[in-house]
Amino acid sequence: MSAAKNLYIPERRRVVIRGNVQGVAFRVWLRTVAQALALGGTCRQLDDGSCEAIVQGPRDLVKQFVVACKRGPGGVEIEGIEQSLLPIEPRAATFTIER
Repeated sequence: MSAAKNLYIPERRRVVIRGNVQGVAFRVWLRTVAQALALGGTCRQLDDGSCEAIVQGPRDLVKQFVVACKRGPGGVEIEGIEQSLLPIEPRAATFTIER
């Protein structure tokens, strides 16, 4: 498969970001990154203090989102991330903050 065709292969991924991600507008930052990449999905704070993002779109753009999650915005310490692939959701057109 050519590199150009690979750009449009859809992917849906769950990303759990661990670190100092509470009280620093991290979910708003995630939404901004996802919207800039035209990705759909959701994000929410988990009970253990980490943040979960479910993101969907072209594979290469999802990878860019994951790279951004590893870096985080300025002033945030990311301790690590966990990722897993999920089945494609046909209705995931926008990115929203759940809680």
